[in-house]
Amino acid sequence: MTKPSPPMEKQPRPGAVTFAVVLQLLLAAAMAATAVLTMLYGADAQEAYEAELNAQGVDVDTLPAGSTSFGGGSNLVFPIVVIVILVVLALLNAAGNRVGRILTWVFQPLVLICGGFVFASALFGEQLTQWAFDNSGDETLESLDAGQLLEAAYNAYPGWSVVVDWATVLLTTLGSLLVIILLAVPAANAYFRKEAPPTYIPGAPTQ
Repeated sequence: MTKPSPPMEKQPRPGAVTFAVVLQLLLAAAMAATAVLTMLYGADAQEAYEAELNAQGVDVDTLPAGSTSFGGGSNLVFPIVVIVILVVLALLNAAGNRVGRILTWVFQPLVLICGGFVFASALFGEQLTQWAFDNSGDETLESLDAGQLLEAAYNAYPGWSVVVDWATVLLTTLGSLLVIILLAVPAANAYFRKEAPPTYIPGAPTQ
């Protein structure tokens, strides 16, 4: 009778994989914090934006539909989906699941690209909004001061929210890049490699 193969021992998780998993979970946590801030203060930011708009003599209905939105449940659907995917991938990577690593290499670059757009918007949001007003062809919109409008909206959020925003941006960009690299190092390759179970030959001497 062939002796059954003993269960394979899972090799210890290398530090590179652990660090990648931690980065994915930190990004999920940062995005969750951003979503909570949106739920708590998004409506106030929208109200402050519209109040400043009225102070500049322009009615909110003058703006193109959907051009400004600081709150609302629809804004939370995308981040919630991303958070769930990040947590699932982190758990799969922590367990050494090869499919999880492959899906991470597909998904994390998309997060990196989106984070780059968010980073650009954070740096040049005021200039881009003002440019859109100035080139709208509408004299009413051309008279608007984008800086004052955005400042009024952002002042509705607590002062520490900027830390959450920048943490999210850094984790989506530099963090995502690190995750991609860390999961490709030799130690990670060995951890995700599927090991063949040992073969026992009946009658063979054992040590």
